[in-house]
Amino acid sequence: MADLVLPAFEMDCRDWMVVSPDEAGLPDEAEGAPLLAVLSTMVVEEDIREATGALTVGIIEDEDDLDTRAVAPGSVAHQLLDVDPEPGTRRYVMPAPGTQRLALLAEFVVEADCEDELDHRVERLMASFRWQEDVA
Repeated sequence: MADLVLPAFEMDCRDWMVVSPDEAGLPDEAEGAPLLAVLSTMVVEEDIREATGALTVGIIEDEDDLDTRAVAPGSVAHQLLDVDPEPGTRRYVMPAPGTQRLALLAEFVVEADCEDELDHRVERLMASFRWQEDVA
């Protein structure tokens, strides 16, 4: 049986910066869940617009109760569709493969006035997500 190992994103380092929670000045936990990393991307035009995301680990109680949409055909990542989402907030869930109830959760805050480009970057990043399995 293969062990689940680190997830992978196809991340363009020209678009994204990844820092630890400590480097971002954030606590190690967000609402009781371990905060794994903070991701940030910016668009510089007449002004600077930013999208910032936090990656945490969570437990899925019942996957069938989640209202989601696939980010792309065959994608592991699904956007959570809240009834009343906070403006500028995008939330995603990437359930672990197999029977595990673990999931990687991503929440992004996207600044207004540049949502098209920032949304495109977030969607492209989430669509690139893959779980890796230990082949040893």
